[in-house]
Parts: sequence; structure tokens; C-alpha cells
Amino acid sequence: MLNFPYFLKIFSCFNYSMMLFLPLLSLTSSDWVLSWFYMEIMLMFFYSLFFKMNQNIMSNYSSMKYFIIQGMASLFLLVSGMSIFYHSSNIFILSVFFSSLLIKLGMFPFHFWVISVMKNLNFVMMFLLLILMKIIPLSFLNLIFVEFSKFNLFLMLVILVSLMTLFVGSLMGNNFSSFNLMLGSSSINHSGWLMFSICSGMLWFYFIIYGIMLWFLLMSIFNLNNMTTFLSLLGLSGLPPFSIFFAKLKILSFMIFNKYFMLILILIILSVISLKFYLKFGFFYFLKLNVILLNFNWLCVTFLMINTLMMFIY
Repeated sequence: MLNFPYFLKIFSCFNYSMMLFLPLLSLTSSDWVLSWFYMEIMLMFFYSLFFKMNQNIMSNYSSMKYFIIQGMASLFLLVSGMSIFYHSSNIFILSVFFSSLLIKLGMFPFHFWVISVMKNLNFVMMFLLLILMKIIPLSFLNLIFVEFSKFNLFLMLVILVSLMTLFVGSLMGNNFSSFNLMLGSSSINHSGWLMFSICSGMLWFYFIIYGIMLWFLLMSIFNLNNMTTFLSLLGLSGLPPFSIFFAKLKILSFMIFNKYFMLILILIILSVISLKFYLKFGFFYFLKLNVILLNFNWLCVTFLMINTLMMFIY
């Protein structure tokens, strides 16, 4: 007779494996419909993990809302994408495709679902939602930007959405005292930077650094390592000498080269605003440290080594 708990454990391992494998498989595919199909399979795996880990009514309500919103975005993405890639496209079809990707990524003005979903997630599910579930939509966004960035109207729309996403994420983060909600706001904020990294041709460079920083933060919280948590929050904030600072510096260097000086000033102001909530949570963990018994374990040492390596790469 099949052991049901053992079966659930095997099923969960399979789900996690597929969540890691499908984004990589999508990046090697030249067919966007196949990539869309991989994205939908990931959504089903994510939903099954969400439902398995959260059994209370509010969590199930959040999971249903997330699934419905993502399902509608996927449908619009498929229909508009087929028109763009296989038939003639117009400004309306392009707007639908672009809006569908913004919904998928939780960017302005479709950021409303991020906070309600984040408050019911554990650390593993946070990493899946904030990193792995973004890979395929970001690859689509990068694809259409390369295709349509020659149109000034589309370029201005991308810049406007990026700025508003940064603005909303910065303000929301300063209004929350919950760690989960702060991470949701941080995700919205970094989504704006990811959009600017697409404009400067450094999407995957910024994304990999952000993913590494977030992984260290979640691992340190899970392992109750206050020192690494404090350093990870400083890293996510973009303070020097952490690696996200150098990623942002590369984006700003691109803008200086193209003489977007007013845009640079706005980005610096928004970065200072977002810095406040990172420091608020960072100093909370810093004050919990025992200064005499600072424990630089493997997690903390690895974090510092990776940041040092990123400095040399830059």
C-alpha cells in the first residue's frame, strides 16, 4: 500500500525540481509559444505548492486570487503574442502584451496582488515567487523591448512604468512593519530596476545579483543568522560596497552615456527613499546581535565572498 505522506514528499521534490528546470529550459527555447507553455506549467506547480503549504482560509483566498489574475494575464499574453509574432501588430495589441507581462511581474499599475499574496508565503515560496516565477516573463519583456525600443512612444512608456514601479515600491516599503510585506515592496522596487536593466542591456546581470542577495536573506532568516540578515538587507538596499550597488552603477553609467541626467536624479532620490525601510529592518536585526559573540558562519562568509567577487567582475 502506498504511503501517502511519502508520496506527498516525492511530489513536492518533483515540483521544486521542475520549478528550477523549466525556466532554464525556456531560456534555451527559440519558440515563444513553448516558453509560454513552460510558464503555465510553472504556474500549476507553484499553485499546488502554495495550496499544500497553506491550509487556512485567507491563504487559500490569496492563492485563488493569484491563480485567477495570473491565468487571465496568461490568456491575454497568448492571444496578443500570437498577433505580434505571427501576424501584424498594432499599438493596441502591443499594449495588451506589455500589460500582461506587467501583471505577471507585479509591476505598476498591476502591483496590487503582490502584497496580498506575499503575506501568506513561507521563505521557500517567496523565493519561487520573487525569483523563479519572474524569469520567463522577463525574457518576454526583454524580447519585445529589443523589437520595439526603436519606437519613442514605447520607450517612453517603459521608462514611465519603471519610474512609477520604483516610486510605488519605495513608498509602500516605508509603510509596512511586516517582514513579508517589506519583501513584497522590495520586489516591486527591484522590478523597476530590472526594467531599467533591460533598457541598458544588463537584465540578467542585475537579475542574478538580486536573486543571490534575496537567497542569502531568506536563508539567513531561516537559519536565524542575524549578522547575515543584516548584511543581506544592506546588500538589497544597494549600499556600497555590496554587489547590487555596482549593478545599479552600471545602469546609471549607461544613462550618463546617453545623457539622461534628469532620470538619473529621480532614480537616486527614489533609491534614498527605499533605503529607509531597508535600514529600518536591517538595524532591527543588528540590535539583536551579540557583539561579543559575533558568529561569522559559512553563510555569512559566503555572502561576503560573493560580494567581493562581484566587485572584481564589475
